[in-house]
Amino acid sequence: MPADIDFDKRYQSGDTPWEINRPDQSLIDFIDDSQLPPCRVLDIGCGTGSNLIWLAGQGITGTGYDLSPLAIDTAHQKAAKAGSQCTFINRDFLLEDIEADSFDFAFDRGCFHHMRTPRLRLRFAEQVAHALVAKGTWLSLIGNNDETREGPGPPKLSAGEICAAVEPFFRIISLTDHHFDFAHEGTPAMNWICRMQKRR
Repeated sequence: MPADIDFDKRYQSGDTPWEINRPDQSLIDFIDDSQLPPCRVLDIGCGTGSNLIWLAGQGITGTGYDLSPLAIDTAHQKAAKAGSQCTFINRDFLLEDIEADSFDFAFDRGCFHHMRTPRLRLRFAEQVAHALVAKGTWLSLIGNNDETREGPGPPKLSAGEICAAVEPFFRIISLTDHHFDFAHEGTPAMNWICRMQKRR
């Protein structure tokens, strides 16, 4: 998966502002609101596994992909400590030969927005759709291009860029502006919370 930063080096140095070491509040809200039954979840860019481990506690089995070997090693350690049955894979999600219709729900927290070209975003959405069952749900948290901020922050996409990439494969259920769940000092970056359902 093309990325503009070396995630493993960032994990080695501890420069990981996206890491909150707990489940993301937007994911918790989605699970509470949707009353998602026990199912199979795909976490793309799973990092150190906090979201999958929390989902396992809700009866939702999961598989996570991440480019960083260090993040995946940490995720395995955290899952073992929590007694959670999660699968963590250190491979490129875009290049992975995932069996079709393998998952009911897909989640990515700041992974899709690292696809910097329309072609890559389209390929990413196509791969998510391939992995999901018919009418499967994808929840994506995406940097919001409406924000103007100085200093570092996540990549940002416009609503139009998101729609152009996902609509061939997904029906957009909701696209709302919000802020990333953040565990550090400073103002959290704006994001889009995009909930989608796979087209037939």
